Order: sequence, then C-alpha cells, then structure tokens
Amino acid sequence: MSGFKVLVPEALGDEGLKILRESPDIELDVKIGLTKQDLHKILGEYDAIITRSATTLDKEAIERGQRLKVIARAGVGVDNVDLQEASRRGIVVINAPTGNTLAAAEQTMALMLSLVRKTPQGFMSLKAGEWDRKRFTGRQLNGKKALVIGMGRIGMQVAHRCRAFGMEVFGFDPYVSDKKMSGGGVQKVTDLADALSLADITTVHVPITKETHCVINEKMIRAMKPGSYIINCARGGIVDEAACVSALKDGRLAGAAFDVFTQEPPSADNPLFDSEIADKVVLTPHLGATTVEAQTEVARIAVTNMLAALRGEPYEHAVNLPFMEQQLTDIQKNYLRLARKMGILAGKLTENGGPPDKCRVMLRGEAVVEDDLPGGAMRPFTIAVIKGLLETALGPDINYMIAPILAQERGISIEESTGESKAYRNLIEVEVTAQDASATLTGTITEEGRQHIVKMNDYWVDFVPHGNLLIFQNHDRPGVIGKIGKLLGDSSINIANFNLGRRESSGLALAVMQIDVHVSDDVLAQMEKDGDMIWATTVKLNGESGK
Repeated sequence: MSGFKVLVPEALGDEGLKILRESPDIELDVKIGLTKQDLHKILGEYDAIITRSATTLDKEAIERGQRLKVIARAGVGVDNVDLQEASRRGIVVINAPTGNTLAAAEQTMALMLSLVRKTPQGFMSLKAGEWDRKRFTGRQLNGKKALVIGMGRIGMQVAHRCRAFGMEVFGFDPYVSDKKMSGGGVQKVTDLADALSLADITTVHVPITKETHCVINEKMIRAMKPGSYIINCARGGIVDEAACVSALKDGRLAGAAFDVFTQEPPSADNPLFDSEIADKVVLTPHLGATTVEAQTEVARIAVTNMLAALRGEPYEHAVNLPFMEQQLTDIQKNYLRLARKMGILAGKLTENGGPPDKCRVMLRGEAVVEDDLPGGAMRPFTIAVIKGLLETALGPDINYMIAPILAQERGISIEESTGESKAYRNLIEVEVTAQDASATLTGTITEEGRQHIVKMNDYWVDFVPHGNLLIFQNHDRPGVIGKIGKLLGDSSINIANFNLGRRESSGLALAVMQIDVHVSDDVLAQMEKDGDMIWATTVKLNGESGK
C-alpha cells in the first residue's frame, strides 16, 4: 500500500495523534502555528489535512492543495472550509458531528442554569467581599417552557435534559418530523414567532447558513415572551447580538448566554460586554466542545474516517458527499443505479432540444423515501438522476459530489417530491424539460431485483435498461418494424429484445430495442430516412445487467 502524507496544523487530541503515528502507511507532520502564507506554501505536499476551527481552507488554499484527497475537521462546524471548491476538486470533507454532542448539550445546560440562577454574578460578588443574596434571586427551570431551535443530535439531547428538569419542551425544526420529536417528548411547533412568544427559555442548535444567519433577529426578539431568556451555544451570527443587547437593556429579555460570537474572539467593543447588562449575561469562550472526553472522541472519529477515506474503505460523516452509498440497503443501491440510468435516458431523449432547464423527480415507496433529511438535502436517488442527466453532456466522470453543484451552475431547476405508490411497491418518476424537448420516465425494480422502465413519454413500455439500446418513435402502421429489422440485419446488428408502446387514439408508437452492438450514426440516419421514424436515438447503459 502506498503511503499518505497528513498535515496537522492545530492541536489535536492525543488519541487521534496516536492512531496516526501507529499507522504504517501515514507520514505525519504536526506543524502548529503556521501562518496563512506558510500553509499555502506546503499544502500541495499533503494528501490530507486535519483541522479544527482556526485553519481556514478557502478556495485559494484548496487550489494550493493539489494532492489533497481528504479534509478532516475534528469537530462539527466546517464553516472554515470552502465546501463547494472542495467538492469541485473531488476532495472529501469529513467532520466529527457525534464526538462533542454530549459536551455541547451539557454546556447549554450549564449556561441555562448559570443564567437563571445568576451563578457567575454571585461568585464575582462574593469574591468582591459582598454578601448580597437578594440581588441574585433567580428562577427555577421546573415548570418553565423551553423552545429548542434545531432538533438534531445536540438539540435532542438538550430537550431530554430540559425534560429531566421538569420543563415543557417545544421544538422548531422544519426538517424533523412530528413523529421523531414526539418520540423524544417534544412538541413540534411550525411558527417560530408564535413559539418565541410562549417560551420562557429559548436555545438554538442549528448550523450557520444563509437560512439561519440572524434567524433570531430584532423582529424575532420582539416576538419573544417578556422576561424570557435566550442561549446560543451553536454558532455566532445565529442570534443578532446588538438586537439582543437592546432587548436586555430595555427589560424585554431577562437574560442571555453566549458561548459563540459573530467575531471570535469578540472585540472589546462587542455590545455584550456592556457593563449595563453585566448582571444579565453569561459569556464563555466557545467551550461547547472543550471537554477531555469530547476532544478525545472528535479526534478519534475524524482520524479514523480520514484514514478510511484515504484507503478507499467505508467511512462516515462526509459533509460534502450528498449521501453515503455504503449505508444504503441492497435494494436502495439497486434503485440508485436505476435512477442514474433514468437520468441518462432522459438526457438522451432531450439532447436535441437544447440544454435541460428543469428536472422533476417523484419518489414513491418506502425503499426510496426517507424521513427527516437535513434542510435542503436531496435524496440519493434524485442526485443519481442528476448525475446521469449530466453524464449525457459531460461524460461519465461526473460524481455524486459535484453533480448537484454543476446542475445549479448550468441553471437546471431541480424539484423533488414524494408520494405513495399503488401499482408498484416502489417507483421513480423523472421528467426533464429543455427549450424544445421533454422526456418522462417511470422505473421500478421487480421482486426478483431486476430494473425495469415501465413508462416512457406517456407510452407504456417494459424494458430492462441495460446494454445498447435503440429508442425510436414511428408511425404505427404495418411494415415499419419489418423495415427496421431488415436495416439492422443488413448491418449485421442482432436484436436481443424488442418492446413496443402504443397509445389509443394515436397514430404513433414508441419502441425500445436492445441490440448486441452499437448502431453507427450512418446506420441510424438510414433508419430515420427509410424506416418511417419520427426520431431515433441510441443509448449505451453500462453496469450490471439490469440489477
């Protein structure tokens, strides 16, 4: 096995370093404190890099990392990595989302208790020689209403602990189902402003994105229950700090706790440091994941998965891979292959109508429909359709990582929906439109595990999408198929299978032939001329024979 060179530019848990040093195929360089310029100079020498939050891997840095295969983040957030540029270059970005879950949840509860009981302020008063118990009269958590914004791993753990304190817990997360929340004893709310108006304590646990930036803004803070509290242990910028300070000063909010800040470290003039609100705030320097156990675990998770990715073994927690194929069931993997082929077929059927501008995918049945996808995420089968569609124009090197990005850049609108399946247990329906053409396909997999296209362009057909296919539309009258068979025979092209779809009240038919060898452009042109065809195209589908 060839070796890999790995750079560690920040402090990493001893467990992670131990694994790297004991790996015979790894050449490890620990270079802490590199400047941006120094990092850029040497990054091209490495196959992988493990970062925390202080190392910025922007487009310029990633361009310098010409050998990079993996970027691993010993933590949750990857806002210091240009994910799109990494995806464009085929670099897998891995994080360790489970390693600090408990640490972050416990830090949230520590801030919550400190906030409502004024513990830090009481300590500072006592240290100053005072004994002013009345000044630090607090509130109990029991019986209060908690609103948890973001019901992922950390949010669920926070909700569980709030319930242990006797709180009534509400959850706001458009991407988590009622069933999942209710299973954790959480009531789902769908209107954020309404929920804020009822909550005694609000805590946020979402990543920082365009959607979540300042999600708790001045308008939302005005909607909050008078005398309530807010806690941010997620990411700086989710809560508008200035608006929060204004509400603390005028008494609308009773208190606020921040472990994260819009600028880290926060500048001396950050409004949260205003002495006027000192008794109402609890501030900590991004300690959410700073426990011995969490740092050990995130280092182990990041390093283990990075090594697996380098070695071509199954791994987890790839941030920029839209899904992990090895985590799919066998039937799902088969539907994934079918979806890609359907994308290729749709691309071929519309290639003469201009570049595609819209792709709609309808998924029906338990095998292809999952609940509780992350915000904005597409299901694997939709991504496979996109990959196949783009392969038609850009070649087979398109991967699942880059396909959605390329579709966006090319102006292709992607619509995904789900529904129930009646005639078949599971179905994938695809519709692709271009300026002067459109194509629709319906596909399924039989009980025996064979892929089938059962409908194409409103014609009921039934064929296995495999090998060399000749697809054409013709006038539905006697002698046409005979002519086509003769033309193929004269060119020494054998027909393996033939499927014909007809529609009532139509003088046209749609045919799909599986043939042993590819039809040349000259033969295809001759068939269109002499075979009474409206149009014809050929498709070569590689992969397993319909499985």
